Amino acid sequence: MTILALIPARGGSKGVPRKNIRKIGGISLIRRAVNSVKESGVADHVLVSSDDELILKEASDAGAETPFVRPKELATDTAAMVPVIKHALFEYEKILGKKIDTLLFLESTVPFRKPETIIDAIERYNQGDCNSVITVCPLERKPQNIFKKKEKKYLERYIEVPKEKYTRRQDMNHLCRLSSVVYVVNRDKFFEKESLIVEPVGYVDSTDIESINIDEELDFLLAEIVAEKYKI
Repeated sequence: MTILALIPARGGSKGVPRKNIRKIGGISLIRRAVNSVKESGVADHVLVSSDDELILKEASDAGAETPFVRPKELATDTAAMVPVIKHALFEYEKILGKKIDTLLFLESTVPFRKPETIIDAIERYNQGDCNSVITVCPLERKPQNIFKKKEKKYLERYIEVPKEKYTRRQDMNHLCRLSSVVYVVNRDKFFEKESLIVEPVGYVDSTDIESINIDEELDFLLAEIVAEKYKI
């Protein structure tokens, strides 16, 4: 089984400019992502897809493969991730001369991903009873406390949940959310469904710290505090 680890990392970002080469605890986001999968030892190939030469150099210096530059049209704020992944797979499989079997997809914006979590996800996938594996973490809010704005004046519940069903925190123990730390998916199923999440879906748990994702400047500040406190 050929496992390709793919890390997408575009140069532009409205929330945190040039975030993929910004450092947390002295280590850039892209280098942290590459380090985590290299240390796990599960991937046959580690590929970074980017439109930015500085990111590609940083990734290459960390030990990732960077054989092509992502087209600009796949590196905009509105570019969907599925076409980005397809492009990377098509280009890399041409270089390999064969199809991969399994895609290990890692977001560069997760700075505290543990190699052990990557290993756990691959081991769960290798049990053979699922088409994909994702990481999850506990749901922080009750589902009935999610609202959507309506006509700029009113709110309505986004999810209708009977009041008696989730009134205590312990009633929510079986609820979780996608943490985006690790995705594993069968290559052919990804192309068939055009999704990283293909049923049946297995899961592994990620910690609160692992689940920190850098989308905004506030996330970056939080990550710097965590890195300093825990020396990670």
